[in-house]
Amino acid sequence: MTMKEHIHTLVDELPDDSPLLAEFRETLRMNQAIGEAMEDVRAGRTYDADEFMAKVQERWPRKASA
Repeated sequence: MTMKEHIHTLVDELPDDSPLLAEFRETLRMNQAIGEAMEDVRAGRTYDADEFMAKVQERWPRKASA
């Protein structure tokens, strides 16, 4: 049995209303997002904090207080 098949078996054995299903889904989603972010870092698709803040400010300028 492959790891993927084993995971499917474990998930299939859980009741449909098990809170573990939502927790498992969120853990998988988070790990996938972290993997995508790490790939962005490896590929140089990142900004330093000052450059990021400048882009945010350019995109969504703050309104002056009245």
